[in-house]
Amino acid sequence: MTRLPPGTRGYYEGTDKEGHFWRIPRNADPSIDGTSLASHHPCRFEVKEDADSVPLAEFDIRLENSVPADVLARIEHTVEAGHYLAKKGLADSPPVDVKAWRRGIILSWCHARDLIVVHDALGHPRAAIGHDMDELALAKRLKERVAANSDQWYKDYIGTLDEGAWVNVGFFNPHISASMFKWGDARGGVQNAMDAHRLSSHHQGTPERPLDWVERAVNFVVHHIPREHWGIRHEPRGGWQDLEARLSDDPAIKDAEIGKTIARDAAKMFELLELEGKVVPWQLLKLPNISLTPSVIEHAHLVVMAANQLSFEISDDDEDEARNPQRVLRAKALLAQVPAEIKVARELGRDELLEAYSKWMARNG
Repeated sequence: MTRLPPGTRGYYEGTDKEGHFWRIPRNADPSIDGTSLASHHPCRFEVKEDADSVPLAEFDIRLENSVPADVLARIEHTVEAGHYLAKKGLADSPPVDVKAWRRGIILSWCHARDLIVVHDALGHPRAAIGHDMDELALAKRLKERVAANSDQWYKDYIGTLDEGAWVNVGFFNPHISASMFKWGDARGGVQNAMDAHRLSSHHQGTPERPLDWVERAVNFVVHHIPREHWGIRHEPRGGWQDLEARLSDDPAIKDAEIGKTIARDAAKMFELLELEGKVVPWQLLKLPNISLTPSVIEHAHLVVMAANQLSFEISDDDEDEARNPQRVLRAKALLAQVPAEIKVARELGRDELLEAYSKWMARNG
């Protein structure tokens, strides 16, 4: 490994889970430098309100208003194209809650925008606006990973690709967008699109685009706390105080000291930037007093369905949901609540929830 010169604050050092030693320049210390290296970024959000004070509906409106019109148009096109391709057998069926799918893509684009700011604050600039949205991998890499039990639509889509073609493994590829949203980023089962997405450099990387530990660690702190509310993991917003617990028990990073070291700086930078309004100010969100949504139910169903199809050894890996008995039991418990949720939606006059849950029940019984 080529020895890089130290950063202005020394190095990030540590091994990954395979025992390989990494040494990466550390160019900022949040306790000393603060967010000074991101001083050129604008304050996109007003942050004068109290923490935990903005209702979810209002918070989502503010996020959407911060997204450029051309990006929103591309999101609409992706959703529309996803519906069309599903009818052609070249994409997964759309989520039962299409509005949540659209919201998920908006959150992912905002996440990519935030990563630009955080990387700058860390002194590791990245052109990260394509993060999770427009990420390329060679088609031959996708073909190598197609499993025998992959869904037929996915096999058919991959079969249309030339091995030498570059393929978008992000949300803006309408062939895989719905599948990515429905599965989230937990491993296990027949995941199709998420398996392709893991070829990106902030997950596993490829020989053409190797693993980037800085981007991987920065990504981790948002998705795995998680900081996003009902984002890619279909879980409620967590707090920064949860970081050390996640670093110690999350399979994505618990055995990678290099990732933990970078993640601590990244989390502190995110927290500071939230307070400045330079990234999405998740601290302002008032968490709704509900634990279920149609998207959470749909994800739980996929976990149970995948678990029923598996014939190999179980695992205590918390991220490998379909092989983890506790995660499967949790998913089954969520599914058991669906009839009661339909009743509540009907009593409250929540027609949109009633329609989504009823659609899910009609599909899955």
